[in-house]
Amino acid sequence: MSLRRGAAHGAAWNFATAVGERSIGFAVLAILVRHVTLADVGLIAIASALSEIGRMITTGGSGEQVVASPGDRTVEAGAFWAQFILAAAIAGLLFVAAPVLARAYGAPALSWVTRVLSVNIIIGTFLVVPSARLVQNFGFRALSLMSLGSTILGGTVALALVFSGRGLDALIAQRIVGITFYAAAASITARWHPPAFPSLAAIGRALRFNIPMMGAAFVDYVAATGYVVLIGIRMPVAAVGEFRIAQRLAEVLRELTVFPASKVFLPVFVAVRDDPDRRFAVARSLVDVLAIGSLAAAAVAGAVAKPVVVLMFGARWASSAPVFAALSLIVPAAAVYAFVNPMLTALRRPVLVSVFAAINAASTALAAWFAAPEGLLILAWTLAARGLLTAILLLPALSIGIGRPAWPLLRLFTAPFIALIAARVAAAALVPVLVQQSGLGIVAMFSQLAVGGIIAASVFLGTLALLAPRRIGTLLGQLTSAFRRIPVVAEPVG
Repeated sequence: MSLRRGAAHGAAWNFATAVGERSIGFAVLAILVRHVTLADVGLIAIASALSEIGRMITTGGSGEQVVASPGDRTVEAGAFWAQFILAAAIAGLLFVAAPVLARAYGAPALSWVTRVLSVNIIIGTFLVVPSARLVQNFGFRALSLMSLGSTILGGTVALALVFSGRGLDALIAQRIVGITFYAAAASITARWHPPAFPSLAAIGRALRFNIPMMGAAFVDYVAATGYVVLIGIRMPVAAVGEFRIAQRLAEVLRELTVFPASKVFLPVFVAVRDDPDRRFAVARSLVDVLAIGSLAAAAVAGAVAKPVVVLMFGARWASSAPVFAALSLIVPAAAVYAFVNPMLTALRRPVLVSVFAAINAASTALAAWFAAPEGLLILAWTLAARGLLTAILLLPALSIGIGRPAWPLLRLFTAPFIALIAARVAAAALVPVLVQQSGLGIVAMFSQLAVGGIIAASVFLGTLALLAPRRIGTLLGQLTSAFRRIPVVAEPVG
């Protein structure tokens, strides 16, 4: 399979999985949040973020190291044992610190919840190497099916518990069951089992590669989700639960529009890293896809935020809608940042990965810390503004990755971003005029969803066609050629 076809098929499977997973996951979540309190959602958000920070630190870099060293079993053994030792240490530290954290957040139940979820840190170490083996061979179909299976199994267990009156337990079990299934299935599919303990030199080499990447994974998670542990200190736990619903919707928006393609970036850039001209051409094509796709999704999602939240989670969560509408504007920064890690990792520049990741996370943490006391809506708009600023600050990272000035890549976001603004303004102005029903009833919400979505999508495409008429046709041609055996000569992006 050619590089283009492998990347396209991998991205397609990732997208299909993301759609399937999020559809199932949100169906489960929509049921769960109707049977738990705001405080329970906030409690799980904080405890999950704490355990995920630990898991991201310990697994950061291991998968990338294995992908970048195909077939090297010594590297695999060093990567696994290095992360396992660190995982055990961090899980133990979190277990001991749980009561102190509970007092800091003013939530006694946080102690035992954090201790239970800390087990995910260790379970995660059994997933990284086998999944990296599959990524090496573009085995995204297998990974997609396993990920979908973990979502279904975790959701099934959670629903069984919530209908028996154990709401908090359901939220916890959903996370543990899902990752356990995924780790076991990936290991079986990749025919992998924990290797014998390697030499200390092998572990040392793994740590030297992984430590900068671990820092990057840590700050990446803080920038994407983990900053919830900061706002939890600055506002009530129930408010954290309200924010978490909007934040989760924004995360899913990124997962559907950015992550399916970004997962194939590392093997693609590894394949072209020694050819600067080809590396730039590949990066330009990928940026064009993400610029149009991600901003189109953000335009529509923001326009229909209120009906989406109310129809999915119920009227009591309606106040999360404007927060989600603002957070959806973070997508441009997420799309730009999606290139930084894989490009610099493919060039074997892990220290630079950490530096630029730290810039991204530090700006997020500062924005969250200072804006949280001002209320959820101010917090959301502050984070959105920070995202736009960070996208510009990442220009040096993109320049290093492609080996030339990155402005031509960032410029590809201009027309779609203008189209996004036009779509959101048009929807905000026209939906109240065209939809006469008021309140939060089902009919009114479905009407707003349909009308708002149609207006936003139509205005976005119309504006983009006016500003960059050749890009939509070029994009469709490139995507079509990637799934056909007949080569198509790509037109220049206009």
